[in-house]
Amino acid sequence: MMNVLRNKMRIYVKETENILRNPKSIDEVTICVEEFYKITLGHEQSVNLRFEDVCFIREVFLSEFYPILLNTFIETLQVEWFTNPEHKHMSEIFDKTFLVGDAAGAFTVLVRCIDNLEASFRLNKCVSLLEKFLDNRGLFQIIQTACKSAPDNSLDFVWEDLISLIATLPDKTANKLQFQNSEKFYPQHYIPLLCKETMDVLRNMHQRLSNNSNNSNIHLEFISRLIGKVCISGHAVILWGSLVPSLEREVRKDYIWCRITERIVTGVPDRCLECSLTALLSQLPWYGLVEKFIGGSVMNKQKIQYLLCTKLLFHRHSQEILLLQSIIGYLGTSHTRKSLFVKAMRDLLSVWGDSSAVRHTSVEQHLYITKALFIALGFLKESDKAEIREDFIQLLMPGIQCHIGSSDHQIRKIGMALAETISAALDPKGQQLKFEFPRDDEVEFLVSLTTPPEDPGLQTLTSEMSEVHINTEADEENSTEMQTKKESEDDLHTDPELDSDDDLVPYDMSNDTKFTKVKQPKYIRDCMEGLISVDDPNRLEVCLGVTEALIRRNPDGLLEIAEEFAKILIHLSDRYSTNDFVPHRFRSLVALTVHAPEQVSKYLTTQFYERNYNLAQRMDILEVLGAAAQELSQPAESRPTEKAAPPGKTASRDSDSTTEDWREIVKQRIESKTRRFGKGTRKELVATKNKFASVAGCFFYPLMANYDRKENTFDLMGEDSLVLARLVYTLGVIIYAAINTPAVKQMADRLLEFLWVIRFHTDVSVRHAVLFAVSMVILSVPGHILLTDLQCEVMETKRWLEDVVEKDVNAESKKLAIQSLVLLENVIKQEFTKGADLT
Repeated sequence: MMNVLRNKMRIYVKETENILRNPKSIDEVTICVEEFYKITLGHEQSVNLRFEDVCFIREVFLSEFYPILLNTFIETLQVEWFTNPEHKHMSEIFDKTFLVGDAAGAFTVLVRCIDNLEASFRLNKCVSLLEKFLDNRGLFQIIQTACKSAPDNSLDFVWEDLISLIATLPDKTANKLQFQNSEKFYPQHYIPLLCKETMDVLRNMHQRLSNNSNNSNIHLEFISRLIGKVCISGHAVILWGSLVPSLEREVRKDYIWCRITERIVTGVPDRCLECSLTALLSQLPWYGLVEKFIGGSVMNKQKIQYLLCTKLLFHRHSQEILLLQSIIGYLGTSHTRKSLFVKAMRDLLSVWGDSSAVRHTSVEQHLYITKALFIALGFLKESDKAEIREDFIQLLMPGIQCHIGSSDHQIRKIGMALAETISAALDPKGQQLKFEFPRDDEVEFLVSLTTPPEDPGLQTLTSEMSEVHINTEADEENSTEMQTKKESEDDLHTDPELDSDDDLVPYDMSNDTKFTKVKQPKYIRDCMEGLISVDDPNRLEVCLGVTEALIRRNPDGLLEIAEEFAKILIHLSDRYSTNDFVPHRFRSLVALTVHAPEQVSKYLTTQFYERNYNLAQRMDILEVLGAAAQELSQPAESRPTEKAAPPGKTASRDSDSTTEDWREIVKQRIESKTRRFGKGTRKELVATKNKFASVAGCFFYPLMANYDRKENTFDLMGEDSLVLARLVYTLGVIIYAAINTPAVKQMADRLLEFLWVIRFHTDVSVRHAVLFAVSMVILSVPGHILLTDLQCEVMETKRWLEDVVEKDVNAESKKLAIQSLVLLENVIKQEFTKGADLT
């Protein structure tokens, strides 16, 4: 019987296709559309009594033949069917055929037609039909129909295709329609609509379960797979942003909703689980809701356990603090998950204190792990502290040493903050760790993470109750305040003791000059004697304040005593907490190096590698050399200088000097009679000698002489990497100061050779300094020299920079490498442009 009906159906479909492809009139098309519409509805009186029992064959027709005829309707669509007012009824029926039949079949046909058709009337009609389909709750019908049947292998391919079309509809329409796209297909409109229809289907299922109906089995696999596909398509944030508020209200009051939500979330395919779960945990407003959404799945599903306990904590980092609070709060608030919580916290502390991990991970990733530890401390119970105290202290100690020795200021700061907090939490009655570091807003925020967040739902309720309570007592408080104010005013007028000098304005003494009995030295040697005086702090302060000015006067005999003077300044220590000691000492050393560059630079570069110097003094030497090199390389400013008058003459100008030269008079007259167009202000450039060119080698080469020598108190290539970073930075500054000098090519060659040894240093500050020095080489050396004499070195450096951009974990390193590559690319383009112009 069924075979006979299928044969009749095939004959009907074939005849309808022939009529639509070769219609004799529009009336004939109208009859075909009406007959198709009645069969779709299951109308018992079908046209021409083609089928005896239309209701019986409707299900077979919709599943097998309905999409075929819909596709034929689109292929044979003509503008004339809709432009004639006499065929208005036919146009209405045509639209309804896409809305009353199989929703999945109609949706599939419309989306595929939009994807395949070119710009035409047919494409516009399909877009219009798809908009009506969405408005007519077509997605609700698709999801509800799919959830009525249990998953079957025969339906797997059909489901996969349908789910892909639903999830990727915004992308398909955007690619096809571009600027003509409908707003209903935008993700911010389409995804919330999909979530609304999904929630309606879930409410129907919940109603069936609550009523204890006979058919109480529900199937949620389609919804789980659909959510996973939408999330992996890039719309996870919008999806969960729309679903979480609705699901949150339901799971807070009903256990059945918790079971439904858990089945949906944990039923997402494994390939989509990471992006789905990450977005969900970032959207949940409180960690207490995580258990209502995923239940105890972390204990029985390995994929979820791996994501929550390993990947989302160690292999990824996010700016969303809710993600960490949701994961750690979920693990730490149940005794069944206690073992996972303690293990995750131990692993976090182990990675946090690993020196290799600190050096080879980005600051953002390390800060993420630090935040996780702060949050975990808030969920650590008192009963657990005694068990883990010794183990955690052993992990904490090497971590403290690692962080204190880091060259990154932020790493040191957050390391000391966490060490103090952990020691206080594990052993509040024992001896506490205390460090000196700036307790800024970042530290305060990290410490605040140890307090678990409260339920925002309870906070809202409490705030509302507080407002009511405040309003009821407002009058009483106001009356009390007014009474107190009145009494205080009465006391003020009656108390005679208040009539004092407290209301007098204090005298402004901010501009007062500090007087001292010590006279300012006028000669260099007197200044040197004052600096080495150990018993007179006032004299030391006065001498240090005028040292720079005395040096910059460039007195006679400065070159002979420059080395001795530099020795005094380098070894000078702030024994008496002198005001502005550091800047005065630094500027004095820079001025001395500028006015006696050869003598002072040789002394400083030699002393840099000598023993009996602390790291601060070595850093000061590098700072001084860099600043002096920059000052020497700058042209002298053209300022009027007053010269002393020779003996026997006054400093005033003679009367004859007021007479202008005749050539100047002629030039002015010519200029006044000459008319010029587009003439701007001309500034005559005066050629000046680069004072740094002759001494650049004295600054540069000695600094690279003994960098690999390991001394008892100074290990430049080992633990003293902070000084190495400053050394490389100073070399970059020096070579940039030597720009346009004959020695810059040889200096660049030596510097690139030196940088090649340390380019893969484990300390990120050294890598940053290397990248800075490379950029200085590119800026300082002429382009033709880079591409000829230094071609091999430059090409190797270019490949290394590309590796840094691709593989380095530090974001700042990638940024510096990109900047260097851009500089190098600009140099290459300029050189090729010059070559093309010459040819």
